[in-house]
Amino acid sequence: LFRSLALAEVNPQPNSLGKMRAVAFLSSAVAVSAAKKPHLVFMLIDDMGFNDFYQSTELGSAWREVAKIAQEDCVAIEHYYTQPICTPTRGAFLSGRMPVRLGLQHDVIDGFQNYGLPLDEVTLAEKLQDAGYNTVGVGKWHLGLYNNASTPMRRGFNRFYGYLNGMEDYYTHKVAGYLDLSDDGEVDYTKDGMYSTQFFAELTQQRIREHKAGYPDTPLFLYVPMQNVHGPNEAPDSYVADAGCAQVEDSQRKIFCGMARVADEAIGNITATLAETFPGEDVVVVISGDNGGAPGGNCPEYSQDGICLRGQKATLWEGGIRNNALLCSKTLLPSSLKGQTYSKGLVHVMDWHATFRDLAGAKDKEDKPLDGFNVWDAIMADNDSPRTEFLVNIDPCSGHGSCSGEESALRYQGCVGSDCGDWKLVDTPRSRATGWTPVADVYQCSGHGGCEAPSEIGRAHV
Repeated sequence: LFRSLALAEVNPQPNSLGKMRAVAFLSSAVAVSAAKKPHLVFMLIDDMGFNDFYQSTELGSAWREVAKIAQEDCVAIEHYYTQPICTPTRGAFLSGRMPVRLGLQHDVIDGFQNYGLPLDEVTLAEKLQDAGYNTVGVGKWHLGLYNNASTPMRRGFNRFYGYLNGMEDYYTHKVAGYLDLSDDGEVDYTKDGMYSTQFFAELTQQRIREHKAGYPDTPLFLYVPMQNVHGPNEAPDSYVADAGCAQVEDSQRKIFCGMARVADEAIGNITATLAETFPGEDVVVVISGDNGGAPGGNCPEYSQDGICLRGQKATLWEGGIRNNALLCSKTLLPSSLKGQTYSKGLVHVMDWHATFRDLAGAKDKEDKPLDGFNVWDAIMADNDSPRTEFLVNIDPCSGHGSCSGEESALRYQGCVGSDCGDWKLVDTPRSRATGWTPVADVYQCSGHGGCEAPSEIGRAHV
């Protein structure tokens, strides 16, 4: 403790809030048990759709670092789901609750709007803070900035570097002409002309090393909500020209591929730094997308076989919510699972909240029950997921930036009458294909309701 206090004094936080956070954290860190808790890392790739990751038909070679990590240290989640857009997914992860409970079910939060993740919700960062974790974030917030109480440093993070809005220029770091880049709440004017994801990754690596130097006996919670591969389509020329993107013909998709290549390099560097900094220690890493992909990205190109998902970002169809996730750990993941795929049920982004909470020995603070499930034991034992359904959304004013009428959807595994399988209930004013629809896939039912493998309904799947 005295060594940590001395380091905090020699290397003070950039502002008074940071200093108060450091002192409060040091006090809580004393309570960490002798049994070392795992370091917990959550990396969120922005706007990465189902067919945009390392298994992609035409972007796969851009994700070579992730492909290597996936094979050596991770299990892939086959039926993984998020929310259709950015803010609701972040709210679901950090609260562990459905966005419809949070008032975040419609659209995303713009900078001028006077709401955010409700202040009476307790974030995962706050729970882990109370469990003795050092909580650090680098990247995109997008959960409210209309008052100071809504910003990351007041929602459980000891350190946070990044931007508060939903998108901005990768080089100027401006949105609508205003600079949005801060370090623990203080505006950073020094990064003009620098590509954000590269220096975000470098800073993340620095934060990992600082944690080890300052708090060697304390677990780390590291939250890395990346800017890539969200628009605007911008990437350094060398990454667009990378051999991993040579096969992509469309000019905008090629830039997108370059953005994926930058994200892949960042993830490779961060995971390498974790391994170097915490040798032999338990580190759990989740790498996840946050919503469906951009238009045109959810179907295989060049007439290759594969699932073509209907819809895209901001829709309730599978192309808007089905995504990718990797659960990784060098020490805790059984060797029999590394490089394999978990395919025994549904996993939703809010399930990582409950999973991290339990891995940390943290507690819920309020009377609001979580909607997320702890999926750790099910995945480790390759057993059925505790999740058999989730509410995709209920929005009386649907549409991404518009109001097109009420829509709702529910994803479900089980029986509808005498028919058992994978189902989705969709009700939207913009489509005639509503009602209970089987989700066509290669998924083999794991026993929920005694169901059979779902039937094919054509290449454009719900």
